[in-house]
Amino acid sequence: MPFSKVTLYQYDVCPFCNKVKAYLDYRGIPYDVVEVNPLTKSEIKFSKEYTKVPIVTVDDEQLNDSKHIIATLDARLGKIAPPGFIGGKAAQEKEEKWAKWVDERFVHVITPNIYRTWTEAFKSFDYITERGKFGWVERQSVRLSGAVSMYLISQNVLKKRHGIEDERAELYKCLEDWMDNGVGTSAFCGGDVPNVADISVFGVLRAVKTFETFDDALANVKSVEGWYRRMEKEVGEATRTDGVAN
Repeated sequence: MPFSKVTLYQYDVCPFCNKVKAYLDYRGIPYDVVEVNPLTKSEIKFSKEYTKVPIVTVDDEQLNDSKHIIATLDARLGKIAPPGFIGGKAAQEKEEKWAKWVDERFVHVITPNIYRTWTEAFKSFDYITERGKFGWVERQSVRLSGAVSMYLISQNVLKKRHGIEDERAELYKCLEDWMDNGVGTSAFCGGDVPNVADISVFGVLRAVKTFETFDDALANVKSVEGWYRRMEKEVGEATRTDGVAN
């Protein structure tokens, strides 16, 4: 590896954070995980101007935004799909198109699905009781305020902003589009091996694998499960430490 220490600052169920985790896992990069308190964000107080997650520190360098993080690491490690790879320019353009689709559409459809009902919203914040170095009161405060605020934002802001009426129907439509046109008749969008688009879609889905959203998606879009299981085998899981990095 061209670096010695990688640390990911994240929210456990953040789709963008899970994109980065999937990439790190696929490339076999060992990394530490720091769970960020979504209320205080004290864990990322070192970042003066950028206050979102994911943030990745590579040795002493800070990288922000999932797309930039993946592109930077991919350039340093050698691209998953280097120039001249099988499929050439057309395959590269396809990868870029679907990777962009993940950021501009798929993530914004997944989010209101996570917070579709009060029950699902509260379940989405259950992770806070297990992750991070938070006290009991702090955990309960984050769980309550986080679930309530994200439910309201999803229902009153995100759905309108992204033209979503029925969260589940739109999710199924997106996944059908991905399987029919992104993956097609191949094993992956990248053909015989995953590309960045495959890894990104997988990461976003893996963020919700313990939620009703995931079960409903696999039950209603039958073709997704085979692709997802193939991706599980390809991605694996890198050596990492959950908790505040040393």
